[in-house]
Amino acid sequence: MSRDITLEQAAERASQAEVILMILECYPHKLEDSELLAIVSLLKRLTGNVAAWLIEEQADLIKKEYKK
Repeated sequence: MSRDITLEQAAERASQAEVILMILECYPHKLEDSELLAIVSLLKRLTGNVAAWLIEEQADLIKKEYKK
């Protein structure tokens, strides 16, 4: 199955999402609504790609287990 991103890219995107969330945790009331919307969109893109990668990887692992 072809992946849109590699394991390394998934790990990097997860790390980026974590950093963004840590920043939000430190400054929860210092951002404008438009800035929050941009951050939410970025997090959605970052975590959505990671989640898709993990789901595909899990499906492949299950297929391999059934073939044994």
